[in-house]
Amino acid sequence: MRYMARDIRTMPKGLIAPLTQAALSSLRALAAGTAASMPEAHRARLFHLGLIETGAEGDAITALGRERLISDR
Repeated sequence: MRYMARDIRTMPKGLIAPLTQAALSSLRALAAGTAASMPEAHRARLFHLGLIETGAEGDAITALGRERLISDR
């Protein structure tokens, strides 16, 4: 009988998931406060990965998003 290997990664997926250079650029612009607008595809991907959150004041970078920017330098 075969068993599938369990996913035992301890890192959050937002740190290991691939991002396009354009999406990473959108994340950097949001962190710097220079993002006039962000493509909806980038927003959806960054939100799904937990790198940004949406609140009453608009999009904001999360702690995980800041970690991602540091790791992608």
